[in-house]
Amino acid sequence: MFASDDIRNVALIGHKGSGKTQLAEAMLYVAKATAKLGKVDDKSSILDDAIEEKEHACSLETSVAHVMWGGKKINIVDTPGEGSFLADTRLALGAVDAAILVVSGKDGVQPITERVFSWTRELNLPCLVVVTKVDAENAKPDDVVSEIKTRLKVPVAVMEARLGEGPAYQGVITLRTQKAFVGKPEAPNNVAPGAVPDGAKSALENGRGRLVDDVAGTDDALTEKYLTEGDLTQAELDAGLRSAVRGGKLFPVYFASGVRPSGIVALLDAVNDLVPSPTERAPFKGTVPTSKAGATAQTVERAPTTDGPPAAFIFKTTWDQHAGHTSWVRVLSGTVKADATLLNAHTSNHERLGKILHGVGKDLKQLDHASAGDIVALPKLKATRTTHTLCDDKHVFEYAFPALPPPLFSRGVKFEAKGGEDKVGTALHRLAEEDPGLIVGQDETTREMLVSGLGSLHLEITVERIRRRIGIDCRLGPPHIAYKETITKKVTGIEGKHKKQSGGHGQFGVCYIDMEPLPRGGGFEFEDAIVGGAIPRQFIPSVEKGVVKSMARGFLAGFQMVDVKVRVYDGKYHDVDSSDAAFQMAGSKAFKAAAAQCHPVILEPIVKLQVTAPQSTTGDVIGDINSRRGRILGTDSVDDQTIVNAYVPLSEVLEYESKLKSMTQGKGTFSMSVSHLEICPPMVQDKVVKDSGFKHAEEDE
Repeated sequence: MFASDDIRNVALIGHKGSGKTQLAEAMLYVAKATAKLGKVDDKSSILDDAIEEKEHACSLETSVAHVMWGGKKINIVDTPGEGSFLADTRLALGAVDAAILVVSGKDGVQPITERVFSWTRELNLPCLVVVTKVDAENAKPDDVVSEIKTRLKVPVAVMEARLGEGPAYQGVITLRTQKAFVGKPEAPNNVAPGAVPDGAKSALENGRGRLVDDVAGTDDALTEKYLTEGDLTQAELDAGLRSAVRGGKLFPVYFASGVRPSGIVALLDAVNDLVPSPTERAPFKGTVPTSKAGATAQTVERAPTTDGPPAAFIFKTTWDQHAGHTSWVRVLSGTVKADATLLNAHTSNHERLGKILHGVGKDLKQLDHASAGDIVALPKLKATRTTHTLCDDKHVFEYAFPALPPPLFSRGVKFEAKGGEDKVGTALHRLAEEDPGLIVGQDETTREMLVSGLGSLHLEITVERIRRRIGIDCRLGPPHIAYKETITKKVTGIEGKHKKQSGGHGQFGVCYIDMEPLPRGGGFEFEDAIVGGAIPRQFIPSVEKGVVKSMARGFLAGFQMVDVKVRVYDGKYHDVDSSDAAFQMAGSKAFKAAAAQCHPVILEPIVKLQVTAPQSTTGDVIGDINSRRGRILGTDSVDDQTIVNAYVPLSEVLEYESKLKSMTQGKGTFSMSVSHLEICPPMVQDKVVKDSGFKHAEEDE
């Protein structure tokens, strides 16, 4: 069992290929958590052990492990750096107390580097920076440090004097503790620092002077002491650095090689010394859910203490055909005990826990309990999934986890195996339980099974997993873009009338509405302006239901209509024949009649695209973006690279990866995220409407 004060939780984040997993493998090996050094390149990694990860040579999901170092338990959460799987990364950041931003010493800051780092700022997480691959051919770590300063726009403090780079790299000397790790690769029995080489003493002295200057500048009292005496004591330097890192005033930079390995001991020491323990972090924000219709959940905070009521956040779920579901949780508060019964705050159902596990890879060991701050695995939970919170039923708390990036586009899943629909559907829903960025649904018009994700690779990996798990050959259909519809003109005095006479009671309902567009992002507003009982109060919500249902079905091409205000101001009813169903139909008919006169249009999703490519290809990249109806926002130059920022319609960049590789000889990278919606040009709209094959459902007269 581990006391909360002796736990450190860090997430490794960064662009794919930056060396996150290899760094994690080196941390496990040097700290004796594994018997040998796992390597990504030869597919012996313990953390990237899925078949798809080995085939694609990158992390596709979050992995969790821990090491014991200096009397502390360090929970290491290795996250994906591939843009298609960043939902995992986002949730992982909600489960840790600090991040380690990994930047390649060869490739420098890349699009995903900036994106995931911005999340740490948004969540107020302390962040250490590690420049990896410093021993690789063509490594340029000093240039990368300069790029980190300019691209990330934060104050950094170099923490080590590095001896050599590339093949000439020998090791590091820590500036804060003045310890040298030079020469031999670090290993479980070779973690003690050696003597500072004579030729490096000047570099140590100069580097430490700059570090003291950096730390002194983060605190007024330290600044005054430094200006008066010209130096800080070791205790002042340590305390000042710790405070600056935890307060986001300084970002320490370390150098490492995960393959050698080197720089690992200094990094583990830094995690222990600079990263806050779980009890030192700010309280978790969340809500107390309510079952009352229309009521707003109460916003609350939960202190990360061991003496509080238990609560645990599920940030990752894995599934194995033999072991079933395994849920990785961060204990937010209190103590979670094996065989306890907790409430799922999301579903309001109780969940009986079984074992509590922790470990490395598939080597998991059992714990009796887990204290606030620990990260552990709970196997075989019945109805608790990723993003849910387990808590004490007398102190209900649902953690407000970080908002996930929305799916960029959808594709139909096609298969020819007889009777395969149920199997594929079950497999897809199981994958969605594991992968928070994956959305499974069905096209209401075509009844086609749809899978939505963050990128083409995301969906391709999903299909690969289905093939392996259930043996059914699947393929992806054409992309489905999440278009919306809206209106551009206000209309008034529109009648919606539903009248039907049959044996017994008939159906009768009439409403009169005004309809107008709202600003983009306005959603839907319904105004009740009925006076004098023209429509009985119990039927006014029925009119709104009818409008909402019709908005969901769309008017032009079957896409949901948004940014609309409807005002119902008059109507007629019958004492016997009026009903909820009749006024729903009246509302639906009124909406359709109004939409036909409101100049409806299609809205297409626009993505923020950031491309990093060699300067020699800038013209080709910009020209290609312009040909895709893109709008260039600006360009920046860093060394021999150009960064192009643009807004581009999502429909124009679904297959962008292969085109960019062709234009830049494989040297270009990009990231994109949905930004906003814009009205389609007329020719594009006509094509979207035609391709949709949408037909209005016949109203029941």
